Amino acid sequence: MKTILKKIGKILLVFIISTITIYTILTLNLICKECKENQIMLFSNDYAEDLTKIDKEKIKGIGDSIGLFAKLLEEDREKAPYQEDIENHEINDGHEHTIGDFFDPLGFSVWISVQKEISYITTRYISISILSGFAITIAYITISTKKLHNILKVIVGYIGVMLVIPPIYMYTWTYRLWDVISIYKSMPKYFYIGYTIIFIVMFVINYWIGIKMSKKLNQAMKKEKE
Repeated sequence: MKTILKKIGKILLVFIISTITIYTILTLNLICKECKENQIMLFSNDYAEDLTKIDKEKIKGIGDSIGLFAKLLEEDREKAPYQEDIENHEINDGHEHTIGDFFDPLGFSVWISVQKEISYITTRYISISILSGFAITIAYITISTKKLHNILKVIVGYIGVMLVIPPIYMYTWTYRLWDVISIYKSMPKYFYIGYTIIFIVMFVINYWIGIKMSKKLNQAMKKEKE
């Protein structure tokens, strides 16, 4: 019973560590890309120096986008029928209300822009991280199973994963089935490359450990005979 629990514990640990690691790496990379795109200087307090590096047109584009949304909210606010009595109303009280009735149009426009950006960053790689963690866990289980032949380990742990994970990934994004070409073409290339490297490393390490253990057993048996 203890042996089974230990194995389950190891499997869960592999899944959790691999999922968190992949999510962290991909998300940090996305943060760097988004900061570069939006001209946000990470780890910088020299604002005077930063201002000389900013593209004015990009700043104007951000301002136009937020300003337009704020203007629309302000226009709706001016037409609000309950403007004089807004304190006695709630946003979900059944009456016709706009966001501008309850929030400052410009402040809300900035907030929604930041909220959308943060939500995009934090949720972008959840699915691929979980699926990658699941794939690595399958690789760990198959490679560490001593009774499986090496060819079966490759078929189940590598080829099987490469065939199954992409369709699941596409379905989590679109909630529909796609043709074979679209499925495997749309799967991020870093998954194929990363999983191949990880599988090979795990396979080689396990093979090397197996050889080492065999040598120790052979040496122990020789000593017993002597």
